[in-house]
Amino acid sequence: MNINTISDTILDETSSPEALREALDAFVRLCGEITDIRPDPSFDAWAEDSLLEAGVAINPQAAAHCATDCQRSVMFVRGVYAAINVLKVRFPGTPLEILYAGCGPFGTLLLPLLGRFSPGELKLYLLDFHQRSLDSVMLLLAEFGFAAHAAQTVKADACNYKHTGELHLVIAEAMQKSLEQEPQFAVTANLAPQLYPTGVFIPQRIDVSMCLADLKHEKELCGHSQKIDSNALEKSATRYLLGTVGTLLPEHAFEQMQLAQTNSDGRCFELEPTIVVIPMMADIVGFDAALFTRICVFGQYWLKDYESQITLPLKCHELSPLTGGERYRVSYQLGSYPKFHFERLNSE
Repeated sequence: MNINTISDTILDETSSPEALREALDAFVRLCGEITDIRPDPSFDAWAEDSLLEAGVAINPQAAAHCATDCQRSVMFVRGVYAAINVLKVRFPGTPLEILYAGCGPFGTLLLPLLGRFSPGELKLYLLDFHQRSLDSVMLLLAEFGFAAHAAQTVKADACNYKHTGELHLVIAEAMQKSLEQEPQFAVTANLAPQLYPTGVFIPQRIDVSMCLADLKHEKELCGHSQKIDSNALEKSATRYLLGTVGTLLPEHAFEQMQLAQTNSDGRCFELEPTIVVIPMMADIVGFDAALFTRICVFGQYWLKDYESQITLPLKCHELSPLTGGERYRVSYQLGSYPKFHFERLNSE
């Protein structure tokens, strides 16, 4: 399977889950053979990760592993393709300047699409903190026959990179579930203001909500693959929404960052907090407090609960055991390890 066939399969809305999996496996295999970088979750001791001021830049092997997250890769590739086509209409006859921040070693969200555009239509800036990833993605451009495309590599921290001129499209997917660990928020706050007024930032929206849910039951509904139609899951599972505790919109991220306040112990900055109340329930012992993430990549392309590693629920262990009537202050803390923080307040 060559790169153009892989692209055709991913973009074909009628492709079966099996066909999509086969196409992505073929992409990862091709890239691994060419670059000698093999996908690795690298969850053990964060081997070779880089610790930045605003989060963790995962190592090239871990970044390559992200391509194996099927629905995640498919939705982002489709969303990027749709965005480029929209921008071609908004900026006719103009080469589109595209910054792919955190491109990783395979350039997964953009590379499969380049065969659909002529050299000169796109001007690419491939940014990553790891030189090995940049060397890898340039090698792939040459091997796949895309060397004629105007592509430059940028070794930098996307949290503070300043581009010369304005950009038409920014692609930045640097996140774990519930916006924990990786610097998605800081990257968005820095790069979104560098777009043209009618430019596009991908992803367009990230929502994190806090719910009471029977996570064991939901996992059973999802089965061993941890994949299920999210609408079917909502109908089959009982959940209690406690509130939306975080929303990341590119057009508001910089302002949110500017309004961040030091937390109660003065150790880090946090965004505006949300107060949630645990409901009084007779069967509360059967529920967990958890964070759920939903992502709008672009337009109709969404990632919902359990559809990806980055939309799996994150259990709030700090709230166990649950007690009805308790109030919590929930805030998103910035810094070298971004995460949601929970502070129990006096019950009213």
